[in-house]
Amino acid sequence: MSPKRESSVFVVGAGFSLYAGMPLQMDFTDALLSGRGSASGNSGKIVQHLRKFVNRAFDHTTTAEAKFWPELEDIFTCIDLSANTGHNLGSQFSPSELRTIRRGLIYRIITMLRERYRDARDRKDEDWETLLQFFKSLDPGAVGFVATNWDTVVEDMLTEAHGIRHFGYGCNAICGSLRTAHNEIKETAAVGMKVPVIKMHGSVNWLYCDNCRRLFWMQTDETSKVAGQLLSSEDWKRIDPTSRHSNDRWHCGRCGADSLGTRFATFSYRKALDFPMFQKSWFSAERLLRDAKNWIFIGYSLPAADFEFKYLLKRVQLSRRDPPEFAVVSGGDLSDRAYQHYQRFFGRKIKKNENFFGNGLDKSALAYISGLLGA
Repeated sequence: MSPKRESSVFVVGAGFSLYAGMPLQMDFTDALLSGRGSASGNSGKIVQHLRKFVNRAFDHTTTAEAKFWPELEDIFTCIDLSANTGHNLGSQFSPSELRTIRRGLIYRIITMLRERYRDARDRKDEDWETLLQFFKSLDPGAVGFVATNWDTVVEDMLTEAHGIRHFGYGCNAICGSLRTAHNEIKETAAVGMKVPVIKMHGSVNWLYCDNCRRLFWMQTDETSKVAGQLLSSEDWKRIDPTSRHSNDRWHCGRCGADSLGTRFATFSYRKALDFPMFQKSWFSAERLLRDAKNWIFIGYSLPAADFEFKYLLKRVQLSRRDPPEFAVVSGGDLSDRAYQHYQRFFGRKIKKNENFFGNGLDKSALAYISGLLGA
């Protein structure tokens, strides 16, 4: 599953996915509340339920704009520390109610990310074309990806640029489909080249069976159906007591249990990384990083909250006989801060205007990456 020793690993973050219409973390709440979240469909109903929670738990009006909301880390942390230990969050929110709110929030995250991607694909603006041309310039047989995001931008762009629909997630995930009349995940044979795409914090196209502990991955255009598996009829009654929402729940294709759900390391000050597939993913990321000649970071700022991942990077770097070659592509108003983070963490190997590029995937950054790849 590791690429060849002479190949490269791309470590990508939110700034990378920005090219495909995904929001940066600072804009995430606004993205959740806008688009379909401001309409009257399922996403709109969930957003209204979330607004009521924020009103009662954090004392903001139900019409408050995103800039007044608490950070998503605060919301998830308060919910997780209560619900995961079986405690109320105040008298109004029991653990079961908190879990509904959490599942609703993840539902909206999944649908929002897909919504944003489709909008960007339809616009095909300059950022989109830049990212597409970048992927077209790659030899998919000689690279691997380590992504800290939940979105499927890497997978979608590999499909757009090279027709690839087979991905090695490095966690024994089974290729499945929700396109079946039997409401049971159908295992499918993924054909063609398999590109390593390691998701450090989970992915929006994954479903995990709590009964047999198997993980399934779906093609990216099925992520809306993945979201649909998160909320039960009881959840929908809490979200909208007046609706008669019919929920088509799929069963596990291996054990038949009605126990499918997601596993995200969500925005939280206490990321849940102790699930089996995360441990396998991290081992796979370590193999990629240990074997690759080049480490190319795009749109990832080495945030302090990712201390486990930063430790993995440093540990692998120092354990190698031959150090990797670095390239860092940043952008926006925070590029100077990103440079400081990288230069302090990796030392003098990071040099501005040599292998650190602060203007995104511009011509100089693309030319340097092309040189590393031997194109």
